[in-house]
Amino acid sequence: MERLDMLRADRWGRLREGVRRCQLRRGAWYPVLRVGTDAAVVVVRHQSVIVPPSYLEIVDARPSKWTLIARERYAVCPNCAERVALGAVPERMRCVRCRGVFAVELEHELSAPH
Repeated sequence: MERLDMLRADRWGRLREGVRRCQLRRGAWYPVLRVGTDAAVVVVRHQSVIVPPSYLEIVDARPSKWTLIARERYAVCPNCAERVALGAVPERMRCVRCRGVFAVELEHELSAPH
């Protein structure tokens, strides 16, 4: 049996700006298994979690850029969801956890539709 985190996901979701009190970490992308009118199912730590679809920003391909959390001055790796504190925002960063090198999402991209 495949673990949920190893399944191929056609869609990815992250918490929308301004959503509070949820099991999802701000900035991390999660595989989306299903989206319905009242519920979306995402994979969090090898388990399915149900959240309102209005909580999510959903894209059709796995993101390849660090998510910038500007107010709190950290970025989240698109590959492994590692959080890294930031001073100045670089164009690209290497993740110390997964060793991947990815571009950093620009602040104006945060509010633009993906």
